Amino acid sequence: MDTSAQYELGSNLLQQGRREEAKRLLVPLAEAGHPQAVRQLAWTASELAYKNASYEAEAEHWLRREAEVRQDPDWLVTMAQEMRRWASGRVAEAEALVAGMARAGSARAAGQLGYWKRRDGDPATAVEWYRLAIELGDRFCWRDLGWCLRTLGRYAEAEALYRQRAEAGDVVAQYELAALLHAQGRGPAVTPRRPSL
Repeated sequence: MDTSAQYELGSNLLQQGRREEAKRLLVPLAEAGHPQAVRQLAWTASELAYKNASYEAEAEHWLRREAEVRQDPDWLVTMAQEMRRWASGRVAEAEALVAGMARAGSARAAGQLGYWKRRDGDPATAVEWYRLAIELGDRFCWRDLGWCLRTLGRYAEAEALYRQRAEAGDVVAQYELAALLHAQGRGPAVTPRRPSL
């Protein structure tokens, strides 16, 4: 059986719920680096791990393999996101993994930690991770950083952040800056820009 046929048959068996039969076809392909087979095994195991902790080791194995096949170490952030959703709730382990990645230079990992900390009600720690993400080259979490700074009452820092981006022509930053100034009684009320048609 050629590789394509083997993958198709394994995938079909997986969709039918015949997981053990499917694995007999997909595992050899995944071990050889077949990206779709790796993905199928990773995500079906991870989905099972949401309700049953006995699937977590298998899910972790295949998610790590997916990072290798993709040649993208940042993909482990995705694995950490999944770990937090698994039955055993491996929050501390997921955060430790991502923190190590951030300290090693991953902007995506730093931004993810900022998001988790913000969502978990710790904007002060989120600020640290968002700043690191920006230093490492993230272009998007400046807005979340601004939200955290405002939440903490650090308005001068938020203003400096927005002003720098606004002066560079970022319309979202211009709006955020105007809204911040208005909230402090330092400017007129603003309305969100409507996209031009």
